Amino acid sequence: MKMNKKRFTIIITLLLAGFVFQPFYSPGYSAQKTSFALIFLGGPDTGAEGETIITQFMSSLAKLSGIPAGSLQGKYFNNISEAKTYIAQNKDVYIMASIGFFLSNRHSMNLAPLAVVKLRGNDKEQFYLAVKKGAYSNLKQLKGKTLSGNVLYEDPRFINTMIFDNVLSIGGFFVLKPTNRPLSAIRRLTTGQYDAVLLNHMQYYSLKNIATFQQVDIIHQSPKMPALGMMMTNTPQNRSTKDRIIQAVTTMCNQADTKDVCKNFGIDGFEPISNQVLENEINKFDSSK
Repeated sequence: MKMNKKRFTIIITLLLAGFVFQPFYSPGYSAQKTSFALIFLGGPDTGAEGETIITQFMSSLAKLSGIPAGSLQGKYFNNISEAKTYIAQNKDVYIMASIGFFLSNRHSMNLAPLAVVKLRGNDKEQFYLAVKKGAYSNLKQLKGKTLSGNVLYEDPRFINTMIFDNVLSIGGFFVLKPTNRPLSAIRRLTTGQYDAVLLNHMQYYSLKNIATFQQVDIIHQSPKMPALGMMMTNTPQNRSTKDRIIQAVTTMCNQADTKDVCKNFGIDGFEPISNQVLENEINKFDSSK
């Protein structure tokens, strides 16, 4: 049975937001279950839908990696504190998450980048500050105004440094209204309920051609940065299994049962990345306070 198109869209969205893996089983290791925990900060409530998504995605992973489905187990998180607790309890983890997650947790979790996600040929992440057309023309005019968006669930230091280049601190500059519904936030923006909405590249690309978005101006864009989609805790056990895991993830959108849906939504797949590609972003983030 083919995967429902709507459900696969959710899976792709979550891929761009964040996942966590424990090491896959392979010969030479104990027959422990491979843990898969999905992290989507501010995402849908945990429950039946999240469990269904995890089950279907892990079925695909089992096929691609050759790991028996019975050796896989999964859990979904939309809360950062619960996710961090899980990672602390499972030292050898593979993480599919945003570049914001990577930069914010690189030292504390000893993270190493593995792959970027490609969206319609683009492997860069960028953030956009949207306002109602004609309402504001620069950042200074937004002091004390309301800012909404899913991006606000990212670490504030990442937002301040990498999106706003340390010219402001969002906690004291804006009145923050985080939401997991960027389209609703844009609609509220155009009716005057919000003053600004922060979008990532995927959200901007998805929304820019709808009628409501024609009432919007973009008054600030972040620098482009690699669209990091996969990382790991840099442990000996993970280093011994990473090639197999990267191979499974980077071939996902080439499979007969998923590649057409990937194409429909502009998902080209994943490509390996080295630490050196992120050198500028790492230096900029680490030098900030």
